[in-house]
Amino acid sequence: MKRRPSLRPYVLLALAWLAFAAYVWWSSAQLPERVATHFGANGAPNGWQTHEGYLRFMLTFGTVIPAFVLGTFALIRQLKGWGLNIPHKDYWLAAERREETMAFVQRRGVWMSGLMLVFLTSVHYSIIAANAQPHASLPPIFFVLVGAFLVATLVWSATLIRHFYRKPA
Repeated sequence: MKRRPSLRPYVLLALAWLAFAAYVWWSSAQLPERVATHFGANGAPNGWQTHEGYLRFMLTFGTVIPAFVLGTFALIRQLKGWGLNIPHKDYWLAAERREETMAFVQRRGVWMSGLMLVFLTSVHYSIIAANAQPHASLPPIFFVLVGAFLVATLVWSATLIRHFYRKPA
């Protein structure tokens, strides 16, 4: 009997997106009319947007990027692994394992979409913190958050690769 895929990860991702959108919408009231949105290497702002423009951009970006990631992984599944570059590809995409492999890959896409949402939330938080100062500048926490995102992405990638490197006897 074929097991139906769980909707739980998609429900959690949808809830995470709603939380992201609510946080951006609610917290944007703290931003000035002219929002510093881009910063140079020294942390000083060198690009601005209107309050309304920034809000539209962040909500759109926070929708499109995770949806693109999720869609890419769903497309890989629909194409039955065509274009997928994994170790032991013939083994993992054999007819008896293909559906399980594609389900695993798509679940990883859900995780990456969620990770992107967390990252975009931290970017928004950093922009609020930067604009709360009399002379806008990136707060040090921004670099910690970027580092945490990079580490999480490396862990995500390493566990994905490790999964496909192990080939049961």
